[in-house]
Amino acid sequence: MSKVVDITGASSKEARLKRIIASLEEIKDTLVDVIDAYEAEDESSDKLDLLTEALDALEDANDALNDASDEA
Repeated sequence: MSKVVDITGASSKEARLKRIIASLEEIKDTLVDVIDAYEAEDESSDKLDLLTEALDALEDANDALNDASDEA
């Protein structure tokens, strides 16, 4: 017996958006681990500054995607 597939598209878009948000969370967690590793090794502050800026950008993107998901 085949599975029922929602063909309206709305839930598909929302499901894709939720997968993107989950993936972004995973990337953020991984980047935090990388930043921690660089901090533990006393790497240059320029590299840490860039990585921290990237993390901030990911957090901003995550907030925007969550807002969009809430409106959907």
